[in-house]
Amino acid sequence: MEELFALAIDAGGANRHADAMALLKTILERDPGNTSATYLLAAQHAQLGMVDSAEHGFKQVVEVASSLPIARFQYGQLLMGQGRNEEAASMLSPILSQADDLGAFARALNAASQDRIQDSLRELDRGLELPQSIPALTIDMRRLREQLCGVTSHVVSEVVAINEAPAAMFLTGYGRTN
Repeated sequence: MEELFALAIDAGGANRHADAMALLKTILERDPGNTSATYLLAAQHAQLGMVDSAEHGFKQVVEVASSLPIARFQYGQLLMGQGRNEEAASMLSPILSQADDLGAFARALNAASQDRIQDSLRELDRGLELPQSIPALTIDMRRLREQLCGVTSHVVSEVVAINEAPAAMFLTGYGRTN
């Protein structure tokens, strides 16, 4: 089982998703209650955009293994990706108070879901300054930071463009919802 698990992790890390999934399913056939395999299979499903399968797996893991906060975090991410921000906030809630990188990243996601971009950037920076527990998560959070900086830059350039426009144009800008 340990060998299968190591091979599955290696395959997933090398983007050989089909191999990783086959190995994880083999583990689950032999040990249906293996929470780690269920979690990794859900993560593979999420990676491949198989949202329903990913959600089912993450939900199963969170219900039986609340001691695996990364599953809760990834489930929250998945929910946010579907625009289910209230559910995501509820999922992330138990890890928001953690003082580690995962807690900071959860606070960043929570802030981003509420369009509090500056708060999200601040929490991402805090999380990235801490010792990193999961290298792949660090990469994802750096990407998120870049995306949020792009959003902020876009908003700033819109504000500059509005402020440089004549007054009549500026007043109509208040009605925009973009």
